[in-house]
Amino acid sequence: MQQKNKEIYPYQNDEIDLRKLFNSLVEKKLFIFSVTVFVTLLAIIYALRITPTYEAVSSFTSPSTSSVISINKLQLTNNTKKSVFSNFLTNISSRKLQTKVFLDGDYLTVFNPENNPIDDVNNFIKQTLKSLELDPPNVTAKTLGLGFLNELPYSISIQGSDAESISMYLNDLVITANNNTIEKMMGIIRQKVAIRLDEIAIKRELLLTTAERDRLSKIEQIKEEDAQKIREINDQIDRARFKAKEDRFNEIVVLTDAAKLARSLGVKENNFKLIGDETNSNLTIAIGENNDLPKWYLYGEKALLERVELLESRTSDDPFIPELVILKNQLNEVQNNNLLKTLEARKDDSPFVAEIINLDIEKIELESTIIDLTGVNTMQINQVAISEPIKSNKRMIVVLAFIGSFMMSIFLTLIMGALRPDEQAD
Repeated sequence: MQQKNKEIYPYQNDEIDLRKLFNSLVEKKLFIFSVTVFVTLLAIIYALRITPTYEAVSSFTSPSTSSVISINKLQLTNNTKKSVFSNFLTNISSRKLQTKVFLDGDYLTVFNPENNPIDDVNNFIKQTLKSLELDPPNVTAKTLGLGFLNELPYSISIQGSDAESISMYLNDLVITANNNTIEKMMGIIRQKVAIRLDEIAIKRELLLTTAERDRLSKIEQIKEEDAQKIREINDQIDRARFKAKEDRFNEIVVLTDAAKLARSLGVKENNFKLIGDETNSNLTIAIGENNDLPKWYLYGEKALLERVELLESRTSDDPFIPELVILKNQLNEVQNNNLLKTLEARKDDSPFVAEIINLDIEKIELESTIIDLTGVNTMQINQVAISEPIKSNKRMIVVLAFIGSFMMSIFLTLIMGALRPDEQAD
């Protein structure tokens, strides 16, 4: 029996310890209550003094079809709604542009109304704009299926304590990004026009050089052909003159022989009267195979010798060469080639090159292009920036503070009870 009591005794001690623990918590209830109430009050004061935070959100979609058409009316552009909107998104996402808008809009003063000294301006801007975010549309399976009906907008947001300031900055940023995108596009168009004009000038000069080279080549070709023709005509003239000279020499020999024969036959004078007499009109003298009257008989020695003398004293046979007139006319025509003279007198080859005419027309069109995108937008605003307060869960803060302080006070009470020395039993 005594042994049994000894075995039960530890359980009795544990039961006394739990009772002591409960008693100690009851004894320290004022402490627990005080700590819990104090921390909870601090949490309530903190929650009431939290500065409200606002979020400004602006949304936009791709530009209208009319804006893209207006852009593409300009020279050397072939944009799409997607490409134009992509340029806008790139600009509005640029930290450089965001900083420029901040500085140009004097937002240093707007976001620092108390005019406190700012040691690092870049860091101040970075901290102010750290919550600035560009968000793509939230595409779900359902919206993806209906996307062809309604274009989902992109949104840009920023958080801050001054609702009006962040809304004003965000609207300013959207407008500036739109204008900046348009200016860049206009700059690109102007650059493309300038490059194209330079290309036209270079190509035009090349075509003119080629045309001039071809014209000079044609001139040389004509000169060479004319020189060949002149040589051929001169050769024909020389052959005609040589033939006329040989014929004259041959005639002199023939007439000389005839004069000798007439002298030997005693025919001194001509016999034209005899031939003209009707009674002797059928007179013929046959010598060899010739049935006509021979020259020695017809002309007589005297006339034949005079004829020989004339032939021997002739200085030029040209008047007696009929084809020489035609040959000289041909020679004169070649020597005065009108096509050659026209080509040599030409000062400007551009009117004769069709491609240069087309380039000149294109140049006039480019130079007369007015690059103006007034009224054109690179996006469509779906919603201007509107600031709304971000809900802060003050009640949760108070509840968490209450529970935490209550648990902490109990924990402290237990620690203090554990560290307190046990009372000696009598």
